[in-house]
Amino acid sequence: MIVVEPNSAETTAASRAFQAAAAYDHLRLSTYSACETARGRIRIEHAHDALMLQFDDVGYFNRLYAPSAAIAGHLDHVEAFYRDSPFGCELVIENDDQGLLAEACARRGWQPSHSYAWMHMKTGATDAGDESEGISIRQPHVQEHTAFLEFYLRGFEAAPGNFAAAIRNMRHLFYLPQLHFRIASREGVDAAIGVLCVLGETAMLAAGATLPEQRRHGCHHAVLADRIRLAHGLGCTEVVSYAYEGGQSHLNMESMGVETVNVTQGWRFNGAAAS
Repeated sequence: MIVVEPNSAETTAASRAFQAAAAYDHLRLSTYSACETARGRIRIEHAHDALMLQFDDVGYFNRLYAPSAAIAGHLDHVEAFYRDSPFGCELVIENDDQGLLAEACARRGWQPSHSYAWMHMKTGATDAGDESEGISIRQPHVQEHTAFLEFYLRGFEAAPGNFAAAIRNMRHLFYLPQLHFRIASREGVDAAIGVLCVLGETAMLAAGATLPEQRRHGCHHAVLADRIRLAHGLGCTEVVSYAYEGGQSHLNMESMGVETVNVTQGWRFNGAAAS
């Protein structure tokens, strides 16, 4: 299990945001591997100090979390791990200040992918505000678990044909003590969902999604505020997250007072997808 280092002078807010993102994905994928027939199609390994995740049923999970540019010297290992994958992989880096990783990836034919904004806020640093007028937020009941997951998949615009397989894996997440789930309703209609992942004193804003037809009505903002209040109530000293730089999620978090503490460039290895 990936551990988020304690909030101290020796670790930066950006580092803890990166560690939380890696821990959250590792937690989910290891849960799927332990609980479902998908375990034979899931691989979790390390290359030097980087975490390699592979699940060829879901392209998102083919990710490499590298805390430093030292992974540049191990890209042969990385490419061998992902070479036969139909999705290749995305390399998410914590810090490449000298550009060494960018140089190595470009030299080997990797392509730039998303630019990631790493986010941080102390839970007592700002008031997340009261609940938004006309929007109510609740924890889903056990009977609502399947509906929550269907909502999640719709919010992220996943292919409907993949819902059944995804729900078989994702239903186990409700029993993880680190995860807290929220549903927002607007005028009596379920409109948005969010997940909070608690890792010691650090809470990560994870998996916020609003149905396309419910966007621009304040639902995403309301779920963000609710999770920030929840993190504070659970004793967390900080909230972290990440988002595509300049995307709506990034802008929404900044509007709530969550600060951008670092921006890093991701890289994509296409693997079998390039064949």
